[in-house]
Amino acid sequence: MTNINSDAIFKMHQIEIKPDTNDEYLNANRGDMITAVAIEDGTFGMYASHDPQDLTKNYIFEVFDDQEAYEAHKNSAQYHQFRQEIDGIITSDKETYMEPQFMAHQNVALNISTPNDLWVNVVRIKLKDGHFDDYKEAVSKQLQTAIDTDDSFLAIYAGNIKGTPNDWIVYEVFQSEEDYRNHTAGQYYKDYVEKTKDWIEEKHISQSIGDILVNQGNN
Repeated sequence: MTNINSDAIFKMHQIEIKPDTNDEYLNANRGDMITAVAIEDGTFGMYASHDPQDLTKNYIFEVFDDQEAYEAHKNSAQYHQFRQEIDGIITSDKETYMEPQFMAHQNVALNISTPNDLWVNVVRIKLKDGHFDDYKEAVSKQLQTAIDTDDSFLAIYAGNIKGTPNDWIVYEVFQSEEDYRNHTAGQYYKDYVEKTKDWIEEKHISQSIGDILVNQGNN
């Protein structure tokens, strides 16, 4: 399922929590995320993961169909309950809004909220000036091929930070590390790397551990 809605709300939270509060933090997120995807038609996907070396450092990625859907979520009972439950747990929350350029996940809904072996990457890319359109076309083609041909490629969201077209963030979820390695060894991925290598100034991949990963599937 591909969401090509340019009005979609796509955002990343970099969250730090107090030591030894990970269970409480995840329980609060489960109540919010699982309920939201189940009953909110406009909530496309919600994903929580953490740094492999530090449970206090976390990511949340959220995708809503549009501003109206996002506002509906913020006004929901489960979101207000979440805010109450994490009061005093979160020490910082850096929120980054992206302009969505490619968003897709498999047609079978993802509903993960317990320990798992999923391989989750947060990729940061800085383009050289003048290559936004070229890169958007190349990365969209590569990602569409991946999501269409590889069932282990569970979800992918790519966009540039609002107001800064050269700064991209890509969030990707694979069934396992082996599946990720197979993806990067594929010819279409190698062709993409070769085509775009002169357009990219910096690239950094942060692997994270998936905690809660839910989306709408083909609903």
